[in-house]
Amino acid sequence: MVDTGQQEQSVRSHGHDATAHPAPGHYEAYEGGSPEAERVLLDKLARELMRMRRTHRDIAGATQLPRAFHAGAALGVENARLRFRDDLPPELCVGYARPGAEYPAVVRLSNARGTERHNASPDLRGMAVRVQAGPEETHDLLATGFPVSHAADAREFVAFAKAMAGATSAVEQAFGLFVRLPLAVGWGSADRMRRNVRTATRHTVGSLARETFWSRGAILWGGAGPVRYQLRPAPGGTPAPPPDRGDPDYLHHELALRLVTGDIAFELCLQRYRDERRTPVEDGSVEWPESDAPVEPVALLTVARHDPDSAEARSAARRVEQLAFNPWHTTEEFRPLGNLNRARKAAYEAAAAHRLGQRSSSPEPRHDTLLRVPIRVAFGLVDRVAAGHRPPVPLGLLNLVALRRTLRRFHLIDPELPDTPPRPGPAPARPDDRPRAQRSYDG
Repeated sequence: MVDTGQQEQSVRSHGHDATAHPAPGHYEAYEGGSPEAERVLLDKLARELMRMRRTHRDIAGATQLPRAFHAGAALGVENARLRFRDDLPPELCVGYARPGAEYPAVVRLSNARGTERHNASPDLRGMAVRVQAGPEETHDLLATGFPVSHAADAREFVAFAKAMAGATSAVEQAFGLFVRLPLAVGWGSADRMRRNVRTATRHTVGSLARETFWSRGAILWGGAGPVRYQLRPAPGGTPAPPPDRGDPDYLHHELALRLVTGDIAFELCLQRYRDERRTPVEDGSVEWPESDAPVEPVALLTVARHDPDSAEARSAARRVEQLAFNPWHTTEEFRPLGNLNRARKAAYEAAAAHRLGQRSSSPEPRHDTLLRVPIRVAFGLVDRVAAGHRPPVPLGLLNLVALRRTLRRFHLIDPELPDTPPRPGPAPARPDDRPRAQRSYDG
């Protein structure tokens, strides 16, 4: 990772202070020294995460991959609205953020773990919002019920996931936290990660309508520079009741009772970047203190009154479950910043593609794994002395397999479009369900 001290010096050398922001590129430091080098690492980390998800699926006996994170939904609605304040400061008027502008939105509230659990179990909570700013313009806002990440960057995030993979008993969890994690990231980082996770998951939630959700990572806000955002309960509303620990789905039932009688509203608030010491962009484990970065309300998110348990609302909730939220579903003016956000692009896209059946999740057969190296070596020698079209068909096919693996191993081909540095884009269109249920004329 590029030294943040050098990054801060770069900012100072351009004469910027807390009110004047440098060019967007100066906020970011790419691991390995370049976007291309970092992309290789992030793709590898995304593959590791997917391997762990497949392992969890196989242990659970499931037929498909669940969401990598935030699997247990408490609410999914399509009737929300986001309205910007009439007194929005001029420097924050960027893109779709205009005084009085109002847009339809989809909202999903959930638990943070990748498996569905009793609502009273220790866990983080999350909110995902998709704002439809135009026919081909969307903005996904993802936030969690704790102001910082347990991990400073993508390496630590994956190290923590690997350390805790498959840990179900208290002994296994302790071994992961106090042995495997320190070996991977060092004792100091492991201690900070344990403290963050412990503090975040000990919070008792009585109602998701009365919780505050933080972005944790920074995004660009046009010329105003980096910001972190949060969604906090709007003034008014009834307090959260004590949690009903006998009801495994009490968070949904509590929200349903609220929505039957009235709207639920959250304020979208921003914290502005000051400098790399007080408000770092690349370190997701550091909180931006409100004393240095005051919270500014900029918009109101409202979930309209309705009955979440009606047939229409349940149908809408099922459609929301088919969506793939990603902070990179936005425009260049609001692109995510920082290593963790760049890693989320690769990880979320891979997880969504596997979950929605758009990418194969079948593991490589064991015999292929064992024979991979000897086949590659053997055909590497053969290809030096014989033309590739002369062997019999079975050997020729094996030769093609070996050649493909060699090309991929040395990155001589890339079937995907290059995305370095990552680029934002609109959310994909909702897939047409008819081909899955109907046979077309051509079979």
